[in-house]
Amino acid sequence: MIKRYLINEEIILRDFLNKTDLSQNLITTITGGNGSYIVNDMYVDKSYKLKPGDTLEVVIPVSKIGPNIKSIYHDFEIVYEDSYLLIINKEPNLSVIPTARHFTNSLANYVASYYKRNGIITNIHFVNRLDAKTSGLIILAKNMYINEVMKKTDIVKKYLLEVEGILEKNYDIIETGIERENDDTIKRTINFEKINSKTEYKVLKRSDTTTYVMARLHTGKTHQLRVHFNYLGHPIVGDDLYSDTIKKDLHLHSYYLEFIHPVTKELIVLKTYPKWINDLEEFYQLIHN
Repeated sequence: MIKRYLINEEIILRDFLNKTDLSQNLITTITGGNGSYIVNDMYVDKSYKLKPGDTLEVVIPVSKIGPNIKSIYHDFEIVYEDSYLLIINKEPNLSVIPTARHFTNSLANYVASYYKRNGIITNIHFVNRLDAKTSGLIILAKNMYINEVMKKTDIVKKYLLEVEGILEKNYDIIETGIERENDDTIKRTINFEKINSKTEYKVLKRSDTTTYVMARLHTGKTHQLRVHFNYLGHPIVGDDLYSDTIKKDLHLHSYYLEFIHPVTKELIVLKTYPKWINDLEEFYQLIHN
């Protein structure tokens, strides 16, 4: 990727870079030889003096997939793609990155294969993460710069979930601290000494034994929704980590994303629905009421 700037002042290039949205880490990587700076079609370094009317092109370095991510062919659903972003509707029970138990059957492995087959040269940059059992929308950036910008972008994230029991409140906001239970487990627990998580939810429908919910994440702590609804006494259906109920699929789905595109400045709104919802038309009406 190439970032272009029209210069309107006399300034040393290194000082100008510090005024841009390029991070110090990315500037260091570019300066280290993997990228380059071009002024009026001439390669320069950071000591170059820019003048009004100059055109500066910053060539973002290419980061390639490392040997730890094997390229494995597997179909997945692409919801949105352009030169900067790849957004996927992740299937449930699929790890996002390779692990010791899932070294060749993670979403990263499948994306690596997709990039290779389509001649796309870039590393795997996940903007957001989903638990292995969670399905739904997940964003990848196609270069380091877009990844950094998207990490700072305000992204509206909404989830659909089904919880055990009957939630009494139609609407509520949950604010707690979430921390690792201990060093030997991935399980999280509640701690009110330091508030670091916020979830807003709305009840969509109550059945005889469960409640269907739409929740918005205002923070992104690990297992946030799973921990928050377990704290309320209503663990998510299928959550074998925070509940004794055994069910194959976790009824938690990343359903909605909304953000301003980092390059085109277009408003991007994306929606997908989980397979465990039987009547999509009914849910569509419930969500929009």
